[in-house]
Amino acid sequence: MAVVIAALILVAGAAAGMWWWMGRALFHPGTVEQGLAARGETLEVPPGQAADAAFWQVTPDVRLRHEVLGDGRDVVVVHGGPGLPPAKPWRAASMTGDTLRWHFFDQRGCGGSSRPFTHAPPGGTWQAMQAVESQLGLAAQLADLERIRRLLGQERLTLVGHSFGALVAALYAAEWPERVEALVLVAPAPLVTMPVDGGDLFTQVRTRLDASGQRELASWMKHTFDFPARLEDDEARLAEHFAAFGPLYRQALRREHPDARLPGAGTPGGYLSLGLYLSLGRHHDWSDWLRRVRAHTLVLHGAQDLQPRSATERVVEALPHARLVELAGSGHFPFEEQPEVFAATVSAFLAEAER
Repeated sequence: MAVVIAALILVAGAAAGMWWWMGRALFHPGTVEQGLAARGETLEVPPGQAADAAFWQVTPDVRLRHEVLGDGRDVVVVHGGPGLPPAKPWRAASMTGDTLRWHFFDQRGCGGSSRPFTHAPPGGTWQAMQAVESQLGLAAQLADLERIRRLLGQERLTLVGHSFGALVAALYAAEWPERVEALVLVAPAPLVTMPVDGGDLFTQVRTRLDASGQRELASWMKHTFDFPARLEDDEARLAEHFAAFGPLYRQALRREHPDARLPGAGTPGGYLSLGLYLSLGRHHDWSDWLRRVRAHTLVLHGAQDLQPRSATERVVEALPHARLVELAGSGHFPFEEQPEVFAATVSAFLAEAER
């Protein structure tokens, strides 16, 4: 009996330990370059590339689909999702004339960019989780932004991050504060800390769904955060799974705003989305780290966004030089819903920041 009890305690302890490891954030701010060095990688980009090329070769094995629109000051757009690029450049980008040159790129692991994994890497569950996160998680995305800066030949970047991409842009500005000219964060995901005070996006969606939709969302979330099981899926199945959140979001949005329209999206990333969820974990606090950001920051909140203004305000409070502008008549995608207002607001801010 003692042996059985001891075995049960051992199993329970192992399960608790695995739960803790799977819940911790695998991304550690301030360690991007050290992590690359440990894997024998660098931030150098293959030479001889054009800034307006259809693909950016950021490493020997990874190239990013890229589209440029406009002339003038370089602006790099960091899309959200996570892992969901826009189908085409934002409408607002065509309304800034010759003042801004917008760079849209699909992050590694989605859209038309390279996919490091089509199946889970070899090894045990923990080793596979670490491999996916290291190649596709937040550190990899920050490293690609730094490579893009070098490829563009810019001393400092101007970044426009949308939704989850706003978190990526802000973390880049904290990792290398001296390399960012200005930040525009559009409908930023309030993931400065997790769990999110007041509820995250899933909470906002769940409260607006009917009973059937709530059951569907609960099932989707259960599958999403069962990381060992998700590692058994291939890239296509993972991408299909993460894309299934879109109809639930649309259903929740239209209950509040029946005429709301969502812009088209490109091909979602499967292992990319998984890698980013692993980076976030279930608990972290990056508020102290984000105080390193030096860049002047404009935070845009759509008055009709499912995300409440209070959540966006917490992002503003975490950044030393941020100010909030609320756009009436807009939701989560103001660059499509109110493109003229969005273009004018961003252009004025960037002109002021440059001065």
